[in-house]
Amino acid sequence: MLFLSAVLCLASLAHQDVDEKSSPFDGLRWSGDQPEVQVDRTWYKPIAIDGIAVEEILVLADGWAPGREKRLAEDLVPILVKLEWKGDRSVDLDLRSLEDGSAIRLEGVEMTRAKREALRDSRRVNEKSGGSRSPSMPSRVSLEDARVDIDAFGAGLKDQFAYLGLGDVDLGGELAEIRDGLTGDQVGVLDLRLELHQLLMRFSDGHAQIRTKLPLGQAGDRYLPFLLVDSSAGVIAVLPDRSALVEPDAPVVQAIDGKTIDEWIELARPFVANGSAQLVRRRALGDLREIDWVRRVLGEETGAPLTVTFSTVDGSEVVERELDLSDRRPTYGPWPRSRSTVLDGNIGYLRIVQMNDDVEALHEAMEDFVDTKGLIVDVRGNGGGTRELLLALGGYLIGPEEPSVVGNIAQYRLSPRFNEDHLEARYMYRTSWEGWNDRQRDAIEAATAAFKPEWQPVGEFSDWHYLVLDRTGHAGEYFYDLPVVVLSDSGCFSATDIFLGALELLPRVTLVGAASSGGSARSQSFRLPKTGMEVRCASMASFRPDGRLYDGRGIEVDIEVLPAPEDFLSAGGDAQLKAALELF
Repeated sequence: MLFLSAVLCLASLAHQDVDEKSSPFDGLRWSGDQPEVQVDRTWYKPIAIDGIAVEEILVLADGWAPGREKRLAEDLVPILVKLEWKGDRSVDLDLRSLEDGSAIRLEGVEMTRAKREALRDSRRVNEKSGGSRSPSMPSRVSLEDARVDIDAFGAGLKDQFAYLGLGDVDLGGELAEIRDGLTGDQVGVLDLRLELHQLLMRFSDGHAQIRTKLPLGQAGDRYLPFLLVDSSAGVIAVLPDRSALVEPDAPVVQAIDGKTIDEWIELARPFVANGSAQLVRRRALGDLREIDWVRRVLGEETGAPLTVTFSTVDGSEVVERELDLSDRRPTYGPWPRSRSTVLDGNIGYLRIVQMNDDVEALHEAMEDFVDTKGLIVDVRGNGGGTRELLLALGGYLIGPEEPSVVGNIAQYRLSPRFNEDHLEARYMYRTSWEGWNDRQRDAIEAATAAFKPEWQPVGEFSDWHYLVLDRTGHAGEYFYDLPVVVLSDSGCFSATDIFLGALELLPRVTLVGAASSGGSARSQSFRLPKTGMEVRCASMASFRPDGRLYDGRGIEVDIEVLPAPEDFLSAGGDAQLKAALELF
């Protein structure tokens, strides 16, 4: 009854910008019957979510089978709604430090479906490995156990990693080198993780990662006091609350601690997936927030103030400042912070912050845009999710007499872990699927005839699968036969890459902004038996219809426009949106 009541309460969220299958937590583990949560790589004891006490949440969760572990991971939004939460895309978290017990408040933490799915997948993997609660993780293991996990790492990749064989990585040789490099009776888990992580990053899988419940940093670690973002002027530093540039008259960051930005990016490269240049650059700039961790890995002093060299946009003047580090890790959050509307000039503006299954919101927006003279679809900063919104929007942009469009062709590595319907979660099916109609079969036949993959997957793989855009038959669907501009940037990843790659094939669509990062994985995970580390990697090799891989490339734009430095401020402009409007 409690669960039914909460489901009914979700109706109150129908017109609010919140996904019922979302979470603010990057990780969830249990100490006895009490939860510990991870937010931006740091673990905390949760106290309250938007003022709702976690103890209240747990009491309600206990009333739902099978209990608090599953419910906190997968059903947080229904529980919050039952407790009269009003709903929003972001929440304020009251937390307690696990290091020193201090109270911490993190404001505006984004609620996403991807986070909730990661918690769900992690919980399921743990259940399969032998328990409902996450096992405790040692900080050190024996030399023998470390070698067992190295072997398990290699075996897991061979079993399910689609991109094994892509590039010049000799997995067996690299693992043997790691094994031979271990010394002493005990091996640090974080040291082993770093070795395996760097090996995994040599592939182009942007989804790949190795998770550990041990904090990567140390007690007292501090962070950059600003956000680093790429602009038309170069890399700039923005205050975390987006109120101002750190150095308004000289906004361009030339160097930090005597190293240029390009030098920092090169130093970060071994720790970032070997993907597109824009993916590497964006992630390297984001990782620099963990400046004390970075310094420690480089063997440098931690805790010291920063020496930052700024310059004017034209480079004529240079300013050097010493800045104290921050006790809080700055967060980017969704950007730009805009909502769907009709803009001046009667141009529809569809803002998609995350790829979720809220197709009704898309249909409602498209109903408002029926009489507009053009449409802008803004997916900047959208890190992915699912593909429902792509299929729904495609139904409006393909005419009744126009052919269906194949947007993605993929195979998955054959493994006992994967069922025959492994790619149906990505709305991809074999040519033999009975659900295709005649014109969809015609599109698949034409795509198959022209398809020449740039790389042939190595090993045993499934038949080819296809994602097809077509009219959906929704009651409110109509043919939007006017120009459409899609705004993109390097924050676009995963399902958003597929979104861009499919829509760019439509005749009236123009991509504006900057190239996406590039990723399409059907990411799966396995756990190493001795350390408990969780390894995630791509299970499918995913291609564009022209044969290019999604991973490692990204989707290029038709018209490149980079944001101005002020565009990252709450009171700033939007050069990319302005450029899009000028096309109508």
